[in-house]
Amino acid sequence: MKKSMLLSAAALTFLAISGCSTPVYEDRYAWSEGWRVGKVTKLIPADDFLKTGGSRCKQMELGPTHQVAVIRWRQVTRTRGHFAQVDQGSGIGVGDEVYFNAWDCEQPQTVRKVR
Repeated sequence: MKKSMLLSAAALTFLAISGCSTPVYEDRYAWSEGWRVGKVTKLIPADDFLKTGGSRCKQMELGPTHQVAVIRWRQVTRTRGHFAQVDQGSGIGVGDEVYFNAWDCEQPQTVRKVR
């Protein structure tokens, strides 16, 4: 009886501590601020991307030499998509996991590769 009460108390304490926190990637990309991890499925030249209708983030400033990454990520049971600008020299390629902000169109100009 005493052992089960101690286990129950420990479990409740653990739930109280861990239940209120969200992940923070690399001490700067907080889940609660919209940061997610996704996989690059395609890299598209900016002019091709703009010809096909662009994205919901119309204010993304894209030049003719920029590339856009098509990013797929999971949200509970659904696969979602996102677009983000990628620097030419970033080394990011198809299949790489990256950090991106799913909520903010004003996110940093480039996504960051997961280490």
